[in-house]
Amino acid sequence: MPDDEKRKPIIHVIPARRHFKRLRVALYCRVSTHMERQLQSLSAQMDFEKEDIQENPAWEYVGTYTDIKSGRTISSRPGFQSLLADCEAGKIDMIYTKSISRFGRNCVDFLVTLRRLKELKVDVFFYNERIHLLSQAGELLLTLHAGIAQAESENKSENIKWGLRRSTMDPDAPAFSRRCYGYDRNEEEGLILNIAEARIVLKIFDWYEQGWSIVKIKKELEALKVPTPTGKKKWPVKTIENILTNEKYTGTSVYGETESADFPSTKRTVRDPFEVHRSRNHHIPIIHERQFKRVQKLKAKRSNIEIDEHGNKVRKSTHYSSKKVVKKVNKTTKPQN
Repeated sequence: MPDDEKRKPIIHVIPARRHFKRLRVALYCRVSTHMERQLQSLSAQMDFEKEDIQENPAWEYVGTYTDIKSGRTISSRPGFQSLLADCEAGKIDMIYTKSISRFGRNCVDFLVTLRRLKELKVDVFFYNERIHLLSQAGELLLTLHAGIAQAESENKSENIKWGLRRSTMDPDAPAFSRRCYGYDRNEEEGLILNIAEARIVLKIFDWYEQGWSIVKIKKELEALKVPTPTGKKKWPVKTIENILTNEKYTGTSVYGETESADFPSTKRTVRDPFEVHRSRNHHIPIIHERQFKRVQKLKAKRSNIEIDEHGNKVRKSTHYSSKKVVKKVNKTTKPQN
């Protein structure tokens, strides 16, 4: 064999390595209330799940989205809405969340959202259930779990309502001693007067009886630098309206004037007056019952809102109001020489 053939190099073709793309993973956490115990739970969720994402070499952590809201509706959760917007914008490949109940308790909303994410090819990993949306049986399993989660939520809601109804059979029940502006709550004595706030309540009722509008009362309170029940500087008109209609200031504690509608609605409906529970002479009154009734009559007289036969608030018709009649007469009447 010739020498030049012996020296011919042997060439090995090494295939190019495929580029490894890490999944961009977003964390979603939710709790229902601002209670300290739930906020601690939220913090613990975030720490554990973020660490779990960062330890996976196939995942790239891109951020955490949080809500302190009920899971009944998706539209009321800004964190979740922001998460969905970023999924639509192509910024996220997978959502990591603790459980189906954290994602939402409304079965219809839940499934509509999952199908949209599936169209976008965005996976969702539910840690507790160990289910991936984009897995072969993912949507079927999630549908079953979502139905169970909603049923549990409905059952819990009914149990709470039943418990509250039972508790109101006792006039000393905690449901009757919920704190409101003008009172403090004492574990032994129940509602006790907050002197500074009680004076403001008296002024609000007196001003309204003297003919002041709610807007004028609002401006006066702000001019006097009286803090609102939540400690803020600006008084919402609704807060003053609530004070003027709160029967608790007469010493009567009322429970059950409204109730939440059936799941998944978050609206409250007016209950039948015969189903409302009252505990009279429950605590020291701030306002005399006669003054309270006078103010309610004044409010009804001044208001253009009335209650219809179904208990709903509706605006009175102003089609034949005196203001419109006066304006019409002024336009059509010719000036006399």
